[in-house]
Amino acid sequence: MNIRFFEPPPAQKIGGLDAAISSLGAALRQLGHSVSVNAGQPLDSPETAVHFHGLWQRNFPVLARECRRRGIPYVVSPHGMLEPWARRKKWWKKWPYFQLIEKRWIARAACVLATAKPEADRLAQFFPHSRIESLPLGLTADTRPDHAAARAKLGWNTDETVLLLLSRIHEKKGLDLLLAALAELHGTLPAPARLVIVGPEEQPGYAARCRDFIVQNAQRLPRTDWLGPVWGDDRWPYFQGADLFCLPTHSENFGLAVLEACQVGTPALTTTETPWADTLGGERGFIARPETADIRTQLARFFPQPRRTEADRAALADWAWENFDWAKLAPRYAALYEGLH
Repeated sequence: MNIRFFEPPPAQKIGGLDAAISSLGAALRQLGHSVSVNAGQPLDSPETAVHFHGLWQRNFPVLARECRRRGIPYVVSPHGMLEPWARRKKWWKKWPYFQLIEKRWIARAACVLATAKPEADRLAQFFPHSRIESLPLGLTADTRPDHAAARAKLGWNTDETVLLLLSRIHEKKGLDLLLAALAELHGTLPAPARLVIVGPEEQPGYAARCRDFIVQNAQRLPRTDWLGPVWGDDRWPYFQGADLFCLPTHSENFGLAVLEACQVGTPALTTTETPWADTLGGERGFIARPETADIRTQLARFFPQPRRTEADRAALADWAWENFDWAKLAPRYAALYEGLH
């Protein structure tokens, strides 16, 4: 089967989108399928299916029209770009373009593909007559739990409680909520504790406000290490060594970083505005509304709990691998493509 991916240019493949697309392509190739990735060239080879990743690309409507002319079915994955929070960004520009151009070519897709049921339900409101399916993203690396070695590599003491936020520094991701919640827990935080912030400053003004809060509340917050961006394999020790991964986000269609934490056995605190709300409650993680008070409540649940054992981490990692290994997910994507004809 020949599959063509079209995706945004590198500068626009923010967050986990690039890793997700690359790992899907690699998994399909492992099954013997041909997968080519090209964001700008015309269709110049026989394709079984075309998969558009993302939206708002001027060449996508043109390529979709060429697909229809040639009788090639195509799939569209918005990857969260029609979620309410995303739509609010430059809405005055996006909404007219969506109504005049974007909505038409998406509606003519053989399938509109979500990464989780909440996104699928919202897409159905835009495309009530379209076929809408939901398939999750998969693991982006073969990394496993290695808690003690990761902490030794990063210089974190064994008795520290380490919270990690590894994400773009953007108001959507809720770093300000996490900081405020921690400050309100002053006096009840374990000692010693450390907050590690890793990620590029996508909104410098917002990042500056968060930094100011940290300075002004230094006596009420745990030690805070603001490290900047860490890319590729270098980020894995942070996931492995943390005691709790925090993504107090206002909106995620999937939240790949939450899965990456789980695959190495680190529990996550995230919000009801992610698809993880139904699966990470209880022993696997902590779910809060994206509000300071609720995040504080979940942190207050986490801190008194016994430190996760190696067996606990292995069990969480096993759950992630059982449900999100591409070896199991890629055949479902292949079946979707094959079923378009």
